[in-house]
Amino acid sequence: DLGGQVQAGKFREDLYYRLNVVGVKLPPLRERVEEIRSLSERFLQRHAERMGLPRRHLSQRALEVMARYRWPGNVRELENALERALVLSEDDAIEPDALPEPVRAAAAPEPLPSALDPDDLSVKRAQRVLEADLIRKALDRTGGNRTRAAELLELSPRALLYKIREYGLE
Repeated sequence: DLGGQVQAGKFREDLYYRLNVVGVKLPPLRERVEEIRSLSERFLQRHAERMGLPRRHLSQRALEVMARYRWPGNVRELENALERALVLSEDDAIEPDALPEPVRAAAAPEPLPSALDPDDLSVKRAQRVLEADLIRKALDRTGGNRTRAAELLELSPRALLYKIREYGLE
């Protein structure tokens, strides 16, 4: 956030206003998971043509793995991962094993929330714990954006707000 850097005195104000003629807010890739497929297709086509390789596509499993990864390097990291996968893959469909290790590691099944008591067989209590955990993860993934979190959870924003209050997640 350059505006914050200007206020903190860490970025020149005159340069900020010179660069900020038209501000564009582009959310990180982790908040635009639905774009991974289309971006991937474009990158795979571009790099296959450039390298003279046959055109390949991502398997459904590879897409699922990529959707779970947080992409700290954003679109550039996605492009690099796909270029690597294109070179390593011998089949028409790129499988998860051709993806970089950090991306594959994101697909490991998550352990159950620690708040679950293995001796407690109550479905209602387990459901509450899991639901609260999913809401926390969705809010974390979207940087606290409740509208986007509601979309990820397939809830209405109003239902999400109710559950946030119910579970004391404010």
